[in-house]
Amino acid sequence: MAYTNSTLVTYKNITKNRTSPRNHAIDTITIHCIVGQWTAKQGCDYFASTNRQCSANYVVGKDGSIGLSVEEKDRSWCSSSSSNDNRAITIEVASDTTHPYAVTTQAYNALIKLVADICKRNGIKKLLWKADKSLIGQVSKQNMTVHRWFANKACPGDYLYERHGEIAEKVNALLGQTQQATTPANPSSPSTTDTAKTIWDFLIGKGLNAYAVAGIMGNLQAESALNPQNLQNTYEKKLGYTDSTYTQAVDNGTYTNFVKDSAGYGLAQWTYWSRKQALLQYAQSAKKSIGDLAMQLEFLWKELQGYTSVMKTLKSATSVRQASDAILTGYEKPANQGESVKTKRAGYGQTFYDKYASTNTGTTGKSTLYRVRKTWADTKSQIGAYKVLDNAKKVADKNPGYSVFDESGNVVYSGGSTATTFTPYLVKVTTSVLNIRKGAGTNYGANGSIRDMGVYTIVEEANGAGAIKWGKLKSGAGWISLDYTKKV
Repeated sequence: MAYTNSTLVTYKNITKNRTSPRNHAIDTITIHCIVGQWTAKQGCDYFASTNRQCSANYVVGKDGSIGLSVEEKDRSWCSSSSSNDNRAITIEVASDTTHPYAVTTQAYNALIKLVADICKRNGIKKLLWKADKSLIGQVSKQNMTVHRWFANKACPGDYLYERHGEIAEKVNALLGQTQQATTPANPSSPSTTDTAKTIWDFLIGKGLNAYAVAGIMGNLQAESALNPQNLQNTYEKKLGYTDSTYTQAVDNGTYTNFVKDSAGYGLAQWTYWSRKQALLQYAQSAKKSIGDLAMQLEFLWKELQGYTSVMKTLKSATSVRQASDAILTGYEKPANQGESVKTKRAGYGQTFYDKYASTNTGTTGKSTLYRVRKTWADTKSQIGAYKVLDNAKKVADKNPGYSVFDESGNVVYSGGSTATTFTPYLVKVTTSVLNIRKGAGTNYGANGSIRDMGVYTIVEEANGAGAIKWGKLKSGAGWISLDYTKKV
């Protein structure tokens, strides 16, 4: 087969990190996040110069630029799976460096156009996504894959992963396909994108504010990925069922141990026998499948009414984190309720808030959100996002070290008298060779190294890939990992 490359490419720098030629026809799309807000040129130049054995066919930049790093006739080294990369076109998309690894609107729109172009030229008539790892290689059922299925990685980040159904839908529209990209196993279970909007609208309709709804949804995302038929993963092999076959067996009565099998199930991963019994009885009384989305939402709402302290918090929630923590510790109650779990679930909730909250304001267009964080880069420190600036300022005043940022990352309020400013300090390098990076993370290119194990001044700190904390050198040379230093 004669392979061609996309005419949408704005920059080309072919890397040596490739296998030529690929050994399988192109029938799969694999989207990655590059973990850095780079242009296509920066991404391609990195793959062309790095000694790491990594690459991608294309790089989509933060500005919508598109770079070619590995020609389509060749296999990239991208997904930790040679069999996948031999059949897939791999695309790295510029993203934030922290969860949920969001991408810019320009990058997202360019990605849609690029994927559609790839599909057209390679005879992929329809893009299919079911979020089902078991369908890898079964391209007639699903022809999109993700890096996290082949390695212990977060890639492509939750921002892009949760939009795979939407990406397929938009690409199929450009391909002339009018049918939805995701065909659910059960007509009552819509695609991931539709499910999220259905849940949002249902809970908003119950009178909760956007913070409360987002907090609930962040927890449901962590529990079941918003799949009302989700069977706890560890029980699939134990019971010999998949999500859909388990649901069908419970519905038709061939499986009779639903109540006592201790397997988490559904949106909220109901597990304890009395709750599963109540869910089953509710479904049977409503004459609905146990995996029916609408039924589970009504049951969830009915069940929540018995958690009075949780409901009290939800009704007066002033941040996604506040609502999320209430659901986590008062309703879901998993074994691990530590800070990392709280942060992750609140992050999921914030993604839903950012996507849907503006649709409930009664105005057209997107509302401005003022985010309260320690720094713009430290998304995990966010304790709220507010449409009213004065409300954001009040929260910043109550939390020393926090500032208010607009949607471009500019500080619009520094927390008044309670805000703290960064005080530079000295560190001694404890390793013989310490790379200096152009940004706070190993995803940024090297800008020299420190080899004298000397003492240096740090003028700023930031979170980033590859280290617990990064420090900016006073000299302006760049950033170093503080993991290999000690304060003096």
